Amino acid sequence: MSNTGRLEHIGVTVADMERALDFLTILGFVTQSRFTPFDPGAVAGITRLDGAKVREIAYVARDAYHFELLEYEAPERAIGLRQPCDAGYFHFALHVDDLDAVQAQLGSCAPPHRVQRGPAKGQRATYVYGPDGLTVELIEKPGGD
Repeated sequence: MSNTGRLEHIGVTVADMERALDFLTILGFVTQSRFTPFDPGAVAGITRLDGAKVREIAYVARDAYHFELLEYEAPERAIGLRQPCDAGYFHFALHVDDLDAVQAQLGSCAPPHRVQRGPAKGQRATYVYGPDGLTVELIEKPGGD
């Protein structure tokens, strides 16, 4: 595609902005801005979702990665969590120096898996599940690389 630009951001819908921001702050994200939509009709127009209304938008960043968090007011949201094997499931991965320390900050998490073979041999990794099913893979490379 010759007219493609750089990646602008990745949008994630959350049910509770405060809870999502608390989780991402533990993982080293910084809130860059928070606001209510300037043009209330824009969300419905952009998403083509009738009656869509966003309560709040926040932009967070870590390293060179930027996320747009959206907390919708309407329409009523479907309840239910997706599984990693479901089509369209989304996760992002973060390198951490001390996986055990990050897990301790987050509370109870599954023990990390140590990769036994291949190019990632020796690395430890695990998925952590934040608010609304937000999935983050934490990766600790051997020797703290």
